[in-house]
Amino acid sequence: MDKITEILQKYSRFEIITHIRPDADAVGSTRALGFALNSFGKSIRILYPSPPDEILLMTPAPQETLTTTPEYTILVDVSDMDMLGELRPRGKVIVIDHHISNDGFGDVWWVEPGRSSSAEMVYEIILEMGGHIDPLIATNLYMGLFGDTGGFVHPNTTPEVLKMAYDLSLKGASPSAIAERLKKNKSLAHYKIVCLVMKRVVINDGVYASYITNNDLASLGARPEDTSGVVDDIASIAGSRLSILVREVDDKKVHCAIRSRNGKAARMVAEKFNGGGHNLAAGFTIDGRAKDILEEIIQEGLRCINTA
Repeated sequence: MDKITEILQKYSRFEIITHIRPDADAVGSTRALGFALNSFGKSIRILYPSPPDEILLMTPAPQETLTTTPEYTILVDVSDMDMLGELRPRGKVIVIDHHISNDGFGDVWWVEPGRSSSAEMVYEIILEMGGHIDPLIATNLYMGLFGDTGGFVHPNTTPEVLKMAYDLSLKGASPSAIAERLKKNKSLAHYKIVCLVMKRVVINDGVYASYITNNDLASLGARPEDTSGVVDDIASIAGSRLSILVREVDDKKVHCAIRSRNGKAARMVAEKFNGGGHNLAAGFTIDGRAKDILEEIIQEGLRCINTA
């Protein structure tokens, strides 16, 4: 971390990028870092490989004044270059990440899988730089923390996480407003998807798996972002040890989201298909059709929950 804070203090032009299909931690961490760099008079630009869900845009965006080539590109919550989609860094690369599948890459990296979220790491960087955490920064960091701990219910909800949440609430984050926005703001289309997915759930010795196609989304009047969190609904079923949702990205590719109750089965399955993530939450994207590839993923899931 010391080398990263040194660079952030010394240089002036930064590009900040997070992963494709950005979640609460990705959006909250990048925006919080952007606001902090604004306060130090730095020129920044934030790029997303795919648009964030509007629900995650809880505050105005940081001021983006970078018009030339950045000196450094900061990759936040990114475990490998494939997570950037079609984007590529234009400056020297700094990596700030907590994925266990990240072996370290770029010019400078801080990778700490024991952290709950990238938001927790950005929080420490801002404090190390002597930055002031205002309500805009606090809100975005709290959102990231809330998102990656599942609303403070996952095993990564450590005493340090709760202390950080308390501090951010004192600095202007509204726990109730953030929880309301992230947990009680689903579209009707989301629940139509849940109903269809639950009808299709295949149960095999603790592996609960289902799928959704683009034709399904069209018939339900739903958008791809309406599938967000559906895998967690599967994971909430009593008896599930490993939960899988396969969603078509286009006619040739599918994205698979995986959740496990304990152990490291989710990550093991994802890595088998060249994906990655955390022990309890992971994913991957591969060629194929949702219905056709489901059984192969289930079989790999069975193997992993029995060896994890």
